Amino acid sequence: MSTATPPIIHSFANAPWYVHAHMFAAVVALLIGAAVLARRKGTASHKVLGWLWVTLMLFSAVTSFAIHARDRLSLIHGLSVAVLIGLPTAILFVRGGNVRGHRLTMMSLFAGLVIAGAFTLLPYRMLGQLLFGPR
Repeated sequence: MSTATPPIIHSFANAPWYVHAHMFAAVVALLIGAAVLARRKGTASHKVLGWLWVTLMLFSAVTSFAIHARDRLSLIHGLSVAVLIGLPTAILFVRGGNVRGHRLTMMSLFAGLVIAGAFTLLPYRMLGQLLFGPR
């Protein structure tokens, strides 16, 4: 029986800093986003957690462009573009008093985060192999 580290775990451990930073930001954004959605809206904590979520989502979207397979971007990067458009749109909505537009945009962005996270669990993706073993 070999005690060597499986290749995918080795490649994840040796991945560039931005892969680790992207994953950390996305996971924390997922947790904070769920908390914001579950809590009362309009409170001081909603605003603080909301700005933290926006910052994490912006960081996650920007770092995603450095992560690509076979030297090209994929369709999943379209969600990052949506984030870069949706975040300022949601902020402008709420500042303009359009709470419904803000809510719908933020909920859509959170859904996109969940969808992107689900795609990372596919068996041929690094995180999927890390969590569930090589295919």
